[in-house]
Order: sequence, then C-alpha cells, then structure tokens
Amino acid sequence: MRYFSIFILLVGFLINAQDSKTSAFKEYYPISVRPELSLGLGNNPYEQILLEAKPTVYYGIYNDLRSALNKDTITNGDAIYLAFQPEFRIYNEESKPVKTPSYKLLIGWQKIIKTDNDNFLTAAIETGHYSNGQSRSAFSTEFEDNSEESRALYDTFTDDTDLAALLNRQTGNFSTNLTRVSFNYRLNTFDAQNVPEQIHSITATYQLYHNKFLGVADFGGYNPEDIDIYGRHRIELGYEYTGYFKDIRYVLSEQAMYHFGSHPSSAPFRSESRFMIYPFSNDFGFMAQLSVGRDDYNYRFLDDYTRFSVGITWDWFTPFVIKPTKQQMPDQPELKQG
Repeated sequence: MRYFSIFILLVGFLINAQDSKTSAFKEYYPISVRPELSLGLGNNPYEQILLEAKPTVYYGIYNDLRSALNKDTITNGDAIYLAFQPEFRIYNEESKPVKTPSYKLLIGWQKIIKTDNDNFLTAAIETGHYSNGQSRSAFSTEFEDNSEESRALYDTFTDDTDLAALLNRQTGNFSTNLTRVSFNYRLNTFDAQNVPEQIHSITATYQLYHNKFLGVADFGGYNPEDIDIYGRHRIELGYEYTGYFKDIRYVLSEQAMYHFGSHPSSAPFRSESRFMIYPFSNDFGFMAQLSVGRDDYNYRFLDDYTRFSVGITWDWFTPFVIKPTKQQMPDQPELKQG
C-alpha cells in the first residue's frame, strides 16, 4: 500500500506539471533531464529494485528561449535556472526500503541560437552539489566517513578488490561538487504551421567532479579516498529522434556515458536506450528503457548490470511553433541620440 501511495503522489506531481498556470513548469530547456517514475527487471546481486523515481524540477530565474525564437528580429535566447534532480529507489526489503537517495542541486545557464536553416544550437553550463545525505564510511557501517578508521580501510584495497561487495549500502556517504558543460544541436523539419514534425537532436557533455562548491567555496566536496575510486571526469554523447504517428509524438534515444579514472572493479561505460511516447498532445508520456553497464545512482557506480524498465515521464522541451528565420530581420543595434 505504501508503494502505491508513493506512486500516486508522483503521478500527481507529473500531472500537476501540465497546468499552464504553473509557470515554473512551462519553461523550455533544450538540455535537460526528464522526470520519470519506473519499475523494471534486472538488478545487481545485492539489492532488488522495485521502483525508481526522478522527480526533476527546473525553476526558471530568467527564460526567454521560446520567445526569442518567435521575435520579429533574429534573437538569441537565454535561460538562467535552478535544477533540483533528486533520485529515489524503493527496494524489496522489509526495513528501510528507501536507502541513500540522491540529491543534485544545480544552477544553470543555457543559450540557444537559431541557424539560417532554422535549426537550434544550444550551449549550457551547470554547476552545483551532488550527495546522498549520509555520514558513514562508504565501506563500513561502523565508522564515520573520513575518520581515521575509515581511511585505514582504503589502504587494504587493491586493483583486484571487488568494492561492490564491500559497499555500505545503508548509510555510506557520497558527496561531491560538479560542473557540466553541454552542447546540443537540433536539426528540425517543420510542417506548414512552423511546428517541428521531425527532430534529430545530438548532445555532447563533459562532467567534472570537483571539491569546491561553485569552484570557490569549501562546501560539499568529495572524500579524497572516494574520488580516487569513482574518478573525476565523464563524457556523454546522446542522440534523440522525435517524430509523429498521426498526432502522437514519439521519441527514440540513445545515451552513452564513459567515466575516466574509476577503480578497475567499476565498469566505466553505461548505455541507456529509450523509447518514449506522448499520446495526449502535451508533455506527459510513457517510456521504456534498457540500461547496460555502470550504475548511475550516487556511489552505486560500483554496480554493473542490465535492467529493462517501463514507466511515465515528462518532457521539458515540447516542439512548438517558431518564426522562420527568413521572416525575421537582423537585429540592429540602437543608434545613440545626440
């Protein structure tokens, strides 16, 4: 019953996000993480996952991306925002079925440029904090993180140690600051009403884990021993195709990630293949995903398995009407009076 209640709560969140009066949910972000709720098959040997939830929220501080693409002059658009990206997993366990949830809080900026062929080029930089709110050693329930006893454990690890088998999955700390730099290019095919009817979207991202918050403040950094295990650098490459079958929008996507510098017992590669369908002419949809390789849930990066999941999702960048570039005038600087 409690799992059903959580399910209803999250469904309500996504449906509420459709309300056009809720302006914070109606902004547009070409580079974004979709909220989702899913269940599936395929687990690591140590835990059985029942449900996964990613109720991602973007709160716009400033956003003229959509309006910029419809002005009478050729105008670049900008967005400044806060992104809260929590992740929760409910496990098939009698005690504490929700363990070590992830919390990612980022401040971001995106700029969109429309090309002469009405395609979109977007750049984004996002920076902030990523942690799971725990305090114990990642490899012991007995010791506090970064204590002398905890640090001594790391001296016993070798390249052949199976760290996933030693992981403290109940109270182990994961904490780091991070920065992401992304570029997205969308090739659009428009219908007679200037609404995209086919979209090819390519995104490349570089992610860096670093110790200082926003690059300057001594807050929320990583454990020195842990960063040597999960590594500091990651690259991502994603492709999405958006099309229509009659009035039903569908999306096919592939996301590949490679992490550099992690422990040999941790798989560096992860693949996520998705199919999404939006049958109600709005942002609410259904999804199916096949994920392979390295887990992407805080310090469970040490896990390596294949999982198939299905669920519901919500889109942060629904195709919309634009004004073609040929109908826009170049933006002329204002002449000074005097």
